[in-house]
Amino acid sequence: MTTHPFAIYLRPTAIAAVLFRHHLCQEGFASEIGVSRQHWSSLFNRRRALSPKVRRALLANPRLAGVPEAELFEVVALPAAA
Repeated sequence: MTTHPFAIYLRPTAIAAVLFRHHLCQEGFASEIGVSRQHWSSLFNRRRALSPKVRRALLANPRLAGVPEAELFEVVALPAAA
């Protein structure tokens, strides 16, 4: 398995604004992008990094059209392994 020197996390502020604007709960949005409520909670609360599959699902979601990637995702450098 290849490890990368970075992780990509969700920026919850932009997502929360979209959910509010579309009158959606987090569970409903998780269902729209094809992840479980528990997994979405971990992503939204930044306990887990985003996988490429989830990033693609977020970018393909029409509710997020017009939201720049820089507002959705944050790239975080990981500490070097000793």
